[in-house]
Amino acid sequence: MTNKLLNNRYQIIQVLGAGGFGETFLAEDIHMPSRRRCVIKQLKPIHNNPQIYQLVQQRFQREAAILEQLGGSSDQIPALYAYFQLDELFYLVQEYIEGDTLTTKLRQQGVFGENTVRELLVTLLPVLEYIHSKGIVHRDIKPDNIILRSSDQKPVLIDFGAVRETMGTVINSQGSLTSSIIIGTLGYMPSEQAMGRPVYVSDLYSLGMTIIYLLTGKYPQELETDPHTGEIVWRSYALNISSTIASVIDKAIAYHPRDRFASAREMLQACAGIANTILPTQPPSTQPSVRTPSPEAVVSTPSRERNPAHNNIVIGSAIATGLIGISVIIGLVLTKSSQPFPQQPVVKQTPNDSSWLSQRTVTDADLEGKSGFELDVMRNSIFARHGRRFDTTGLQQYFDKQPWYRPLYSPKDFPTSLLSSTEQWNVEYIAEYQDRYNRRYFQK
Repeated sequence: MTNKLLNNRYQIIQVLGAGGFGETFLAEDIHMPSRRRCVIKQLKPIHNNPQIYQLVQQRFQREAAILEQLGGSSDQIPALYAYFQLDELFYLVQEYIEGDTLTTKLRQQGVFGENTVRELLVTLLPVLEYIHSKGIVHRDIKPDNIILRSSDQKPVLIDFGAVRETMGTVINSQGSLTSSIIIGTLGYMPSEQAMGRPVYVSDLYSLGMTIIYLLTGKYPQELETDPHTGEIVWRSYALNISSTIASVIDKAIAYHPRDRFASAREMLQACAGIANTILPTQPPSTQPSVRTPSPEAVVSTPSRERNPAHNNIVIGSAIATGLIGISVIIGLVLTKSSQPFPQQPVVKQTPNDSSWLSQRTVTDADLEGKSGFELDVMRNSIFARHGRRFDTTGLQQYFDKQPWYRPLYSPKDFPTSLLSSTEQWNVEYIAEYQDRYNRRYFQK
């Protein structure tokens, strides 16, 4: 197959894999000036019935359209470049992701640490939440199907199971369409998926089993199962992790779907809560209502015991800061009456203040105590950093004063595909929070 030209356009370079559904190739698009590399998935129906073939064709086109939508909206899902049929075989042409799978990474560097897997979860769960919001269950999450992209080390989710499932389309005795095959990988898929009834939280189970593999180096088949509860026994192989992250994983891999997290969003909140926990090496916040750490403090550091003298200094600093804050408030009250017109709220912002919104997901702790104006600025700064202009005069004036702002797109022409999955998540989360607590400064 090497050097063969597919569809008079795609030059096969090498075979990447083969299985019951067909083969996967690395190819070059010779119609592009750059001879862009791509991945081509060849899929073959398991039945030769002409009537079924027509149904497979329709379902394949529908699933390809879904892949196009998913890849076009998230940079952690490969883009779909094209699809076609040739000699009764089906082909998908997808973006080539240069990098290593999690399986390869573990073989290279050994088992992962707690901070690394937590960061992986926080980066992947928004992608799962997005996929599930479109009514899609991935069905085959495992270390081989997550690639750490070389350019930015972001995890990219590949090989969605729904397209492969279409190749097993049959008509049952009641005349309804069904699939004669089960999609998934033994050990990584939960029992309900193995019975052909996957649900959204089936993906959470698979992700949890993937994390256990990264923490322990043990394949699912190497782990024992509790004979009374059916739960996976794995903690004894991962001694250097906290009980908190272990509890998150245990809930994700619970035997029954109802005992797992209700959604990827709920699991993400649990992970974000761990990341936002104040560790003994971090000074206590002088604003108790805002519990978020700085972006640099998201990654945990080993705890060390403080000495009493250090505690006294911290307490004294907190008292001094409180007195200064009271003085400022009194000064504002005394001078407010001398201002003839109400002024726009002032938000101190340096060029890096909102950059963390592109790096991790937001939580309620990040938003507590903020005014409607501050929340509007936070949410819209995500768009502003990608060069969007604003119809709202106050917002536009605010961002025009920021040294990092480079307006490029009108609101109508702004390509939302510029936003990463984390940024999309944060925009929706902040907007939902504002609506929940009626905290908007600028009208919709």
